[in-house]
Amino acid sequence: MVTFLFLFWTLSSVFLTLNVFRPFANRKSSSFPAILISFALGWLVGDLLPQWILLNFGILLLFSFSDIFYQPLGWGGLVFHLSGWIILCLRLWVILNLPERLDQNMEEQLGNIWLKILPNNHPPDSILGVDWYSWLNPNNAVEEDPRIEIVREHVFHEEDGLLLRMDIYRPRNSKKKHPGLLQIHGGAWICGSKRQAALLMAHMAAQGWVCFSVGYRFSPDIVFPQHLIDVKRALQWIRNHADEYGVDPDFIVSTGGSAGGHLASLMALTPNRPEFQPGFEKAETSIQGCVPIYGVFNFSEPFNEKTPYPAKARVLKLVCGGTPDTQPDCYQQITPANWISKQTPPFLLIQGETDALIPVEETKTFWHALQSKNVPLSAFLRLPLVEHAFDIFPTLTAQCIVPTIERYLILLHENHINLPGGK
Repeated sequence: MVTFLFLFWTLSSVFLTLNVFRPFANRKSSSFPAILISFALGWLVGDLLPQWILLNFGILLLFSFSDIFYQPLGWGGLVFHLSGWIILCLRLWVILNLPERLDQNMEEQLGNIWLKILPNNHPPDSILGVDWYSWLNPNNAVEEDPRIEIVREHVFHEEDGLLLRMDIYRPRNSKKKHPGLLQIHGGAWICGSKRQAALLMAHMAAQGWVCFSVGYRFSPDIVFPQHLIDVKRALQWIRNHADEYGVDPDFIVSTGGSAGGHLASLMALTPNRPEFQPGFEKAETSIQGCVPIYGVFNFSEPFNEKTPYPAKARVLKLVCGGTPDTQPDCYQQITPANWISKQTPPFLLIQGETDALIPVEETKTFWHALQSKNVPLSAFLRLPLVEHAFDIFPTLTAQCIVPTIERYLILLHENHINLPGGK
């Protein structure tokens, strides 16, 4: 029995390690649960590596009380485990060297203006520079930051028993006219938490930004564009209460991950569109920049026989209330590329190359659409060996990538201030 359990655990560990580098679920044929499991396991093993190695070590320690390591199978299994740990540690080495690569990519795409912006938070340059406390205690690390104040579950819209809420991260000083950051959580438009991306919001609040993590209603209770309308209501509330919270109403950037990245993009691409502002058509809903992270941009290909993605198509049917054939107007509205214009604000697109849910080609296609309109101060970053949702917790991956996002946000604000009429 012990031999069987040891063999099972060893093969499982090998399987889980390989899944980090190449997700086992196939988008063209795998079910939605299978894709989610592949993503979750890849994220847990890859981004929570210290916890994974400790778990493995503990289990191997338990096996050591048996006679398994007196057998060739035991020593062979131990070699497999150690090899897996080494491979995963090599991935960490790639991640630790990622900031330098990102810096070079941003300089190539933005030019000397990128070099003029000095980072306030530096990514770890070695394993000794990692913020282990934040990695192992993500919630406490944010809540205990003395530089910021966090207001939880603040109601920004109430109608017929509906309560829409937001979390607010702000600096403790009373200086007026702080730049604003509108964070929209992911969750396939059907679930999610406002506490996603807390590391980015906490860091920006500590640097003088006011950050709003907004909630919105979920499908299947609603269909698009109701999700977008909810977020636009949040932006209306922010501008109406700008003086109270010390926000510069003329400079607010949207960001978000996955479905939140999609909604953040539409926030930037559809300012003051009356069809997305029922009852508040005259509200100013422009956005001054956008950072979609592993965002969703393609809504027609999942239904195409040549490029099938049945799991995604299943979700989109809930979100749009049907297929592109039965709801063509909805699919036209929900596709970000259809709204790109010469007035589109700057974008920073970020996408992991081993994302189990969103293929990098999807973001690349949207990037080409932005380039066709010469959208200024925009860039596209591809992240090697990075999974979906890498920024949910302050893992090593997040600690290495988020500083680049912070620096880009500061660049946009500096550019805004230096423009004629800027503040």
